[in-house]
Amino acid sequence: MTREEKLEYLALLEEKARRLEEYRYKDFGAKLYPFQKELIWATKQYSQVMLMAANRVGKTMTGTYVDTIHALGHYPDWWDGHTFDKAPLIWLLGYSGEKIRDLLQTPIFGRRIENNWTGGLIPPEYILEHESMTGTPNAMRTVYVRHGGGGDVQYQTSKVQLWSYSQGQHALMGDSVDWYHIDEEPKDQQIFPQVLTRTATGDQGRGGRGILTFTPENGRTDLVIQFMDTPSKGQYLIQAGWDDVTHLSEQTKQTLLESFPPHQREMRTKGVPMLGHGRIYDLSEDFITCDPFEIPDHWMVIGGMDFGWDHPQAQAQLAIDMDTETIYVTHAWKQRQVSPNEAWGAVKSWAEGVPIAWPLDGLQTERGSGNQQKSYYKEAGFNMLPTHATWPDGSNGVEAGLFEILDLMRKGKWEDEI
Repeated sequence: MTREEKLEYLALLEEKARRLEEYRYKDFGAKLYPFQKELIWATKQYSQVMLMAANRVGKTMTGTYVDTIHALGHYPDWWDGHTFDKAPLIWLLGYSGEKIRDLLQTPIFGRRIENNWTGGLIPPEYILEHESMTGTPNAMRTVYVRHGGGGDVQYQTSKVQLWSYSQGQHALMGDSVDWYHIDEEPKDQQIFPQVLTRTATGDQGRGGRGILTFTPENGRTDLVIQFMDTPSKGQYLIQAGWDDVTHLSEQTKQTLLESFPPHQREMRTKGVPMLGHGRIYDLSEDFITCDPFEIPDHWMVIGGMDFGWDHPQAQAQLAIDMDTETIYVTHAWKQRQVSPNEAWGAVKSWAEGVPIAWPLDGLQTERGSGNQQKSYYKEAGFNMLPTHATWPDGSNGVEAGLFEILDLMRKGKWEDEI
């Protein structure tokens, strides 16, 4: 080869590499895991598809790939998910402007450098126009994307809008939405219903649809419980964990696992809702509630308490029928920023003389006096047990208690008589 031929060949290789990078969405499907392909399939069968997954498995990436394909209208031959025959209005939703920019906008559209887009799944020449988001540098409110077209077919224009949960549900009113992607579960439980309302007349009156991709850090919320336990006809749940992917090495998984608090490991490695957050007990109140009745004198009665100031202190009383091994909650009270004497005044009518179980933090001493926290409650009138409450093995974990109560509820051995 002459020098000129070598330079020309090198230029061709560089152009090939550039095109492979810019058009990598075309080969993206070959890299998908089974659970990611299942999500795509489910979008044709169901209007609300939830991918509840562990950290680092590619849940958001899955969603942004699907968003990209819908925005472009370039459906691969193997695609068995939902398709739009007209350019859709797409909503992408996340926690904040920064999160939307970094986790949704950048993977799909790339970064905007010197008036050019680079690094996203959508090739720059397909990005027609954009409108910036107020208050967040380099974040977009709306991006217009060339949809379909080619040959004698005129292209259309997809409209992709990015919203943050901090804007509230009222900012979401008005539009008829064809496709949505909710990335990470909003704590505001009104966001999702508002999005569903917007999709009611989407997709040319057939009804819009979309996906939710998140790790269940909020626990068993109403939304999670619905998809897991009582899904409607249009809802479909996919769960994925570290065992469903191969890109994480054993060393990486071990390093990450050791850095997670023990109570978060199931959630972060398997996509299992974290206990202790959200709704813990998913049974209806009717299932665990009974009419008030007079407690027989021979039943065992015990109280329990939790200390608190800024977060509420709480008092509860249980009556136990030893013949049927059934526990009844007979009284409960909680209040913020009240003294031990004030607490005693509130519960004395039903707590006087009843032994009170109390947690380990009752041994904490007050700076200056050196008095233990539990001593003030004893002085106020509470019949505090001699030692703090533990499990038989000496541990005092909260999760074990939550599981035991839930098990009793499901067996009909825990009733609320309040």
